[in-house]
Amino acid sequence: MRRVVSRIVENRTLAREVNASISNLRQSMASVQKKQKAVHEPPANSIVNIPCQVSIEVLGNGTGLLRACFILRTPLKTYMFNCPENACRFLWQLRIRSSSVVDLFITSANWDNIAGISSILLSKESNAMSTRLHGAMNIKHFLECIRPFQDSDYGNCKYPSQVEERPYTMESYEDAGMKVTYIPLSPPLGLKNKEKNSKVNNVDVAFLIEMKEAARRIDAVKLMELKVPKGPLIGKLKSGEAVTLPDGRTIQPDQVFSSHKVEGEKPILLVTECTTEEHVESLSSSSSMQPFFNNEKRLDYMVHLSKEELINTPSYKTLMKKLSDGDTTHLLINEANPVIPAVESVYKHTRLLRSISPSLFPALHPIDWSGIITQNEELSQKQNEFIRVAPLQRYWMRKGNSSNEEPIINNLLASEPELTEKAKQLITDYQKLEASIEKNCEFPKITFFGTSSAVPSKYRNVTGYLVEASNESALLLDVGEGTYGQMKAVFGEEGCKKLLVNLHCVLVTHAHQDHMNGLYTIVARRKEAFESLRIPYRPLVLVCNRNVLKPLKTYSICFENIENLLEIVDISRHPLTPPGSPNGPPGKRPRLPSPHLPPSRDILDDMPKSFDKNVWKLEDLKAVQVHHTRMANGFVMRVAGKRIVFSGDTKPCDLLVAEGQDADVLVHESTFEDGHEEDALRKRHSTMGQAVDVGKRMNAKNIILTHFSARYPKVPVLPQYLDTENIGVAMDMLRVRFDHLPLVSKLLPIYREVFVAELFELTIKKEQRILKDKESSEKRQQKRYVKQSS
Repeated sequence: MRRVVSRIVENRTLAREVNASISNLRQSMASVQKKQKAVHEPPANSIVNIPCQVSIEVLGNGTGLLRACFILRTPLKTYMFNCPENACRFLWQLRIRSSSVVDLFITSANWDNIAGISSILLSKESNAMSTRLHGAMNIKHFLECIRPFQDSDYGNCKYPSQVEERPYTMESYEDAGMKVTYIPLSPPLGLKNKEKNSKVNNVDVAFLIEMKEAARRIDAVKLMELKVPKGPLIGKLKSGEAVTLPDGRTIQPDQVFSSHKVEGEKPILLVTECTTEEHVESLSSSSSMQPFFNNEKRLDYMVHLSKEELINTPSYKTLMKKLSDGDTTHLLINEANPVIPAVESVYKHTRLLRSISPSLFPALHPIDWSGIITQNEELSQKQNEFIRVAPLQRYWMRKGNSSNEEPIINNLLASEPELTEKAKQLITDYQKLEASIEKNCEFPKITFFGTSSAVPSKYRNVTGYLVEASNESALLLDVGEGTYGQMKAVFGEEGCKKLLVNLHCVLVTHAHQDHMNGLYTIVARRKEAFESLRIPYRPLVLVCNRNVLKPLKTYSICFENIENLLEIVDISRHPLTPPGSPNGPPGKRPRLPSPHLPPSRDILDDMPKSFDKNVWKLEDLKAVQVHHTRMANGFVMRVAGKRIVFSGDTKPCDLLVAEGQDADVLVHESTFEDGHEEDALRKRHSTMGQAVDVGKRMNAKNIILTHFSARYPKVPVLPQYLDTENIGVAMDMLRVRFDHLPLVSKLLPIYREVFVAELFELTIKKEQRILKDKESSEKRQQKRYVKQSS
């Protein structure tokens, strides 16, 4: 009995110690987080933390790969205005990390302004500061909806617990550097406006930014005159605190500050995007704007994000007359701006690939653009009172001392790539083969808009494939974030319109965001294409499972109803309602079992009336369940007489092998290199060797590997066994007609020579990993031996 009591006492003591340790750990973590917040979030009245340098920097000028967005940069913080698709991928262009973006200001609740937020959040470190969403409403709710559908390859989904929503109803935001006033722009309610705008929330938000006066420097002469001793008292004066000297005198900060003012100070900025003329009129009548109209205050900068058609309306011209002060700089960021590539990695990489194989890699739009892009104004265009800005451009609100910083320069001058003699000879031999191939079967034609997995990388976008059955018929398979931007680079503005009008169907393999986050943009741009070409709208057919539909419905509820633009084919199997249990509580409804995917399902029988087999040239379409998420499938199709199989994301799948037998081409995911089988199994993906084995067992005539981990930015590992079959490696912007499929595999020897440095680095990393695994195994064996010996 005493032993039992003694053990109970010991256990309770141990439990108290554990609880105390946990409590101390929590306090320690809270202290660390508090210190981090103090560093990144100085008090709003902290004079010492008023930024000495503030600049407006254009990330996307509304054209090319990135829609309109810009940042306000200070030495301590980065404020981002709108966050379109690809924003996270190209922030590095301005040498900005996602973790430094704490405040996101959204001017209007539409997809073009919020599409990149989830990528920004996912790319932040676990200890990063919370992200604040200013202005538009319902964004956090949508992020909560899509959080379960982030690809687990990228780790745990940390948001939306790290998201703070600050809607326009909160009126303003203030920190150490500036005060931001939210100006809601709401058109009058009425049937006319509802017809014009199908947005759920019609309120746009303008942001009036007023920088706090720059902290003045301490004047050493005044310190000497007032006999202020060296030490902490001077630090307090710098922080704006009054101090009492040892002799009893009280010194105010103004007594020691220099009278010198900052030159070139432009402290007031207005950011606005108006959806309709009614929103413009709402801005004109806003009480916050009256001091600027009456010349009581001077507006230094105004950033206009409104579309071109609205800029030319009478209401907008009236607004500009009210702001006719010649000292205001009007920066215009919209779709009519000069089209400039501005993304060095994408364009230079594609130019290199095009120099190898002109028939497989098209010239990117704007075609043959050549030049140097800097942060200066050389590429901007002055039009009336507006400056049509170019990407990367910078405008100073407070210049400070920027003379020591390294300039940002993108060199896109057309030049011959530096290649070894061996590479040049391989390319010459390849191009002779390319010229000799007979062009007797153009369709089906496959374009790879994205070949990365989970998240985009510097050289690869996430998943998106275009299959063209003819010049009048096309379908998209998966549409990751940035798919439309890639499409626009390949086809150009007018080419995109024609393609989208001919786009009949979108097939989505599963609900992970790297496979469907670009869908909303495709739907919106397609509708605009029909309107621009004055063609009656034809709904887009969306083939997907139930999990894909959930975020789609949430988006329609929160922002804008796009379901009426689609004809949805749900490939999930919905079980019938089970009968009520006779012994169950009376009146209680039985719980419905969850929908699931059938192992294999013919889709054409479920297609809507708009489906025309002769026009679409789609003779067969089957969804095959694969091993990834609970609801994930590949697609087996016969297009223009050819059999194509897309694996989607999956481990090696025997059912896909059986259903895809004798495929003309297999496009299979190859997330990991050989040797990562455990990672592939855990994350339900395939290694390169496993993907090749699937193709061999399927008896596929051509195999194209894709969906590579971001650890392989330019090129994956290329083992020699790939050369024994018709096995190719997909690159972004690869556009291959059916009779050119054999050429894709012939590029591998050239890649090995051209990307020798990258492949060598991958080899070193692999050897380091093998050595590390071997050391870990030896340590485990040694511990096991010691344990057995004792």
